[in-house]
Amino acid sequence: MCEELQAVVIAACKTHEETNRLKYRYRACVFVGADYFVKYGAAQDLEPELAIQEYFYQHAQQPQTPEPPRIAKIIHHFIHQHTMYLVMERIELQVSPPDLAKRIQGAVEWLANVPPPPNSTLGPVGGGVIRHSFFKDREAPFEFSDTAMLDLYIKRRPPPLTCHLGQAHRVLSKAGQKKYPPISVNGERLMFTQADMHDSNFGVDENGRTVLMDFREVGLLPESFVAFTLPPVIAASLGLSGNSKLTSMAAIAHCLLMVADPDFGTSPCA
Repeated sequence: MCEELQAVVIAACKTHEETNRLKYRYRACVFVGADYFVKYGAAQDLEPELAIQEYFYQHAQQPQTPEPPRIAKIIHHFIHQHTMYLVMERIELQVSPPDLAKRIQGAVEWLANVPPPPNSTLGPVGGGVIRHSFFKDREAPFEFSDTAMLDLYIKRRPPPLTCHLGQAHRVLSKAGQKKYPPISVNGERLMFTQADMHDSNFGVDENGRTVLMDFREVGLLPESFVAFTLPPVIAASLGLSGNSKLTSMAAIAHCLLMVADPDFGTSPCA
């Protein structure tokens, strides 16, 4: 991308921020001309989103059955004065059709069946913390390499002396610990999911094709975490209905909202 267009992008984002940053539900994204849609922010937030969106875009170009959702191509990305800019193709969204719920189900099922790259960790492709409503402020306190490590964080049994995780269930009162049994996600099936199931993350383009948008909370997760955020009909379509762990997860998540330090003053295990 030429320097002239980069300057246009930077100016458009600056104007958008100055005009809208005090408004309710301000979003750091803006259309630039007729061809581009730009997201901007801290590199540590956008780099995982860049990696996972590009991964799914490339996968969607391969022959698939059923047809994959449309994913915006990221045309260019750059950093200017500590701000990262993702410049992607602009997709003209149409009025949501009556069958949007069915389309959302199809897009989520497609995500769940995308194979992860080799040596994947939990969360975004290429690394980064899990973004999910189970955690305080919808963000894990640190990265989890696998389900065993995540299990240490949430289960009741005291962890080994070399690791100080395994405390999330113990934020419940003693009565709560009896009412809501400890859970384990170690060894669960992993799948990609959109943890933010708001309708605005899905749409339909000018050709009637389902569009999958906003990859901030898309990641590789164990099936209990996938089921936690899905409507029952979609969970059932993925074979995740009847999960007995969700009640305990909801109770723990509620308590984590009130915890001042969700990493419990510790660092993840090496």
